[in-house]
Amino acid sequence: MKEYARHLREYFDHWHRCYSRLIPKSDWGNADAAERYLEKYWLPNAEYAIKCRPTQNQIFMVDKWLPDLIFFPEYKILPRRGGCLFLAEDFIKLQKCFLDIGDKFIFVVENTFGGRLEEPPFRMKYPASISWDEITSGNYVSAMILDSSHKEFYVFGETPTWGRYAASDAELPLDLTGFWPERAGVFQQNLGISEKENQEISSWLPSVYQGFRRFAL
Repeated sequence: MKEYARHLREYFDHWHRCYSRLIPKSDWGNADAAERYLEKYWLPNAEYAIKCRPTQNQIFMVDKWLPDLIFFPEYKILPRRGGCLFLAEDFIKLQKCFLDIGDKFIFVVENTFGGRLEEPPFRMKYPASISWDEITSGNYVSAMILDSSHKEFYVFGETPTWGRYAASDAELPLDLTGFWPERAGVFQQNLGISEKENQEISSWLPSVYQGFRRFAL
């Protein structure tokens, strides 16, 4: 059985179809498109365990979530408003960062909240140059990954240079992008926000982030 067989079944008629901004409710449920998408971009468990999880564990304190500290101390953190994994404009801005770094692939791994997650979790491997049209081409599968407000994801590249945690299900949803200090210019140039938004978001951050003063202003 394919590792993603359960995903194809359980998300086929999911309640999120009524709220998705990517797939009209009338178009939800194209199983052929969903399966083709997973055949191309699913990250097999063996590859994840050997090649990807070690990098993930260098960036994130895995199985943590807000209000916990998620990134290790050496990372600068740039917070932005969240609510889903990616919007088109946000993805394109982040893509400029990881292409500049030289990543050939990016990995998207769902947080299982220490095994508490009841729905089947996603693990995806995308070419870094993927277009927005292509990354959203998986019908209900890509909608669940990119557009869901109740899922949270780790996003990272092939080295521990950077990572993003999408805290979409938090009371005050945030996207937290962490990066090595020597890469701060790349991320602040592409992901910078207004001073007004920065002040608002800074007040959303849990106290552990405020105390460590790791976020980039």
